[in-house]
Amino acid sequence: MAKNTEIELKLLLSREGLEKMLQLDFMQQAMRPDSYKKRRLVSTYYDTADMTLTQHGIAYRVRDKGDGSFEATVKTSRQSRDGLSERLELNLPLAEAKPELNGFAALGLGYELSELAPAGVRALFTVDVERITYILDYAGAVIELAIDKGAIHCGEKSDSIDEVEFELMSGTVDALLELKERIASQVELRAEERSKFARGLVLLQ
Repeated sequence: MAKNTEIELKLLLSREGLEKMLQLDFMQQAMRPDSYKKRRLVSTYYDTADMTLTQHGIAYRVRDKGDGSFEATVKTSRQSRDGLSERLELNLPLAEAKPELNGFAALGLGYELSELAPAGVRALFTVDVERITYILDYAGAVIELAIDKGAIHCGEKSDSIDEVEFELMSGTVDALLELKERIASQVELRAEERSKFARGLVLLQ
């Protein structure tokens, strides 16, 4: 897996389906002991007044990670099929939850966001979720399971979030797809093609 490449599978399950999935024998065996974490993540997405970053296929957010730390993230536009997406992801540590447009060139973007947004950026919408995570060891791969529940807020509009993500930390995509198929054989689920950023853009309209 290439450095700075995010490969994840996003799924939608009912609450009952989620509980059933977590109790499946192969899921219980894959979960690392004591890997459970629960935290609140508050992410604000930014762009210029004329949406220059979005036009260049870039989603830019600043996140309060819920543990006293903050980071800015750039994600490129991606292709998604059956809930599986692959895209560039670059993370820049921050001292506070304020947008920083410089520093991504050295991380692999090839240029600074300030070149696209010389006049700065404005907040578009905020994603506020409670995230529960587990680390899974499955078929030679290391996979982070994230369960997100919360909402996207855009002015007076909002859209609820209730989704499950499997992110490939190391190993092969085949392991990720095999895990999905094993879950799907026992739990009703469907793929979520839309990113939180894409859903937020809908609220802006």
